[in-house]
Amino acid sequence: MTKTIFISRHLNNRSLQGLLTSKGFSVLGESLIDFSRIPFQELPSCDWLFFYSKKGVRFFLESLIDGKHDIPKHVKCAAMGNGTAKALKAYGIELDFVGNGEPNQTAKDFLALVKNKTVVFARAKRSKQSIQLRIEQEGVRCLDLIVYDNKIRDDFDFENTFNILVFTSPLNVHAFFSKYKLKPNQQLIAIGDTTAKALNDLGYSDIKIASTPSEEALVEVLLKKDSS
Repeated sequence: MTKTIFISRHLNNRSLQGLLTSKGFSVLGESLIDFSRIPFQELPSCDWLFFYSKKGVRFFLESLIDGKHDIPKHVKCAAMGNGTAKALKAYGIELDFVGNGEPNQTAKDFLALVKNKTVVFARAKRSKQSIQLRIEQEGVRCLDLIVYDNKIRDDFDFENTFNILVFTSPLNVHAFFSKYKLKPNQQLIAIGDTTAKALNDLGYSDIKIASTPSEEALVEVLLKKDSS
């Protein structure tokens, strides 16, 4: 019997959808969040720029280009994980640090490089600030640069008949469960610890967590569940 999956992300990666389909899954990918750019006038003086997400990269660079600014040559760039790093490299930006996507380890590794430095975080308005808050406690000077807004949608409507629910962010968790309840035998998968915590906070404990916040890790969890 075909297993149905909801993933709270638009599936631009056709190879991912094709792989899951070939393994007998029926997939709906839909983000439950609306995104919009928040322009900025200038880049604060800093030693490092840190990016949490691919969307943060895109919205930051759109405002930078519109304002006819450049990243100063002395400023180093950091990415939360490989997906964000890939987005930066696509724009020709060199990376001086790439985390593993997991907040605790990424903060620890990044902290070793930025003591006594100033770090600008290009982030969403409703970001969890998972790295920023950790390294601020260690005395690093952190500055906010809010480059986009992320609001919960209320215009989505589909039958919650899925076998597996995959969530990619805490906001997507809150959006989904503002309309639907978890049904018996539905399985929960979270990409990342912060997303898993959002599910925990709603009272859900039986959650599988992708080892890294990537589509490859998601496929690994799904296939492991299907074979178990």
